[in-house]
Amino acid sequence: MELSPFSSIIRTMQRRLLPVVCVTLVGGLAACSSSTTATMPIVAASPPKDDGKAAQGGAGGAEHAAALEQLKLGTLGPATDRQNSVRIPLPDSEHWMRVKFWGIPTLVGFRYGQGHHAIVAGYVTHVPDNSAPGACAKSFEQWAMPLIDAYDIDVQRDTPQAISWHRQASDQADEQIVDIEALFAKGATLTEREEYAVAYGSYPAWKGACLIMGVAVPVRDGDNERAKAVRDRFVKEVLPRVEVLTDEEPPKRF
Repeated sequence: MELSPFSSIIRTMQRRLLPVVCVTLVGGLAACSSSTTATMPIVAASPPKDDGKAAQGGAGGAEHAAALEQLKLGTLGPATDRQNSVRIPLPDSEHWMRVKFWGIPTLVGFRYGQGHHAIVAGYVTHVPDNSAPGACAKSFEQWAMPLIDAYDIDVQRDTPQAISWHRQASDQADEQIVDIEALFAKGATLTEREEYAVAYGSYPAWKGACLIMGVAVPVRDGDNERAKAVRDRFVKEVLPRVEVLTDEEPPKRF
């Protein structure tokens, strides 16, 4: 279940938020609503059924707020890539669609609803020794930071976390250290003011290769707190439980 290229989103992404966390910021670009739901009580609800067609970004309003509430509360369920090389637990998992991001070769990508209420994606970097402390995180930052600077993106970082991680939940003996970053990204120019709550983990997944798995949650109607709450759930409950299912790096990108 892949999404054909959604050109309008990519055009927006290329001039705005490609550099923030390219692994995650492909699909959730939104047109802001004139009303605000930031202070309104909202009942959690899954987004409408995703038909897999190209989307023109996503609207704000009650639908986006309800979708974020659902992501805060929904039961975690497993999702895998097309090559069955990684598994990630996603909240309200049946309402995520596996998608292909035009212009960025990713290992895997998902969108939550056709309105792109959240985006998850996995990207692979290469390093001589991924067992060196911080090597995977540094490899991703070296790729992303020049783009962040070039596109004038303001990034506010939380304190990074280093957690114990197991390649597979069934193998508790194989313990490694994974870096998890949480940040808030927004366009820093007068014309580009989109905002995203972002988190990603850097995993020493395969020999000489790192898996970067991340989530981006768009802020709509000024509702920073809901977007950050979803991001923080991923930091605490999702990213630490990413599993690598293969011994060798999968050969394909999509």
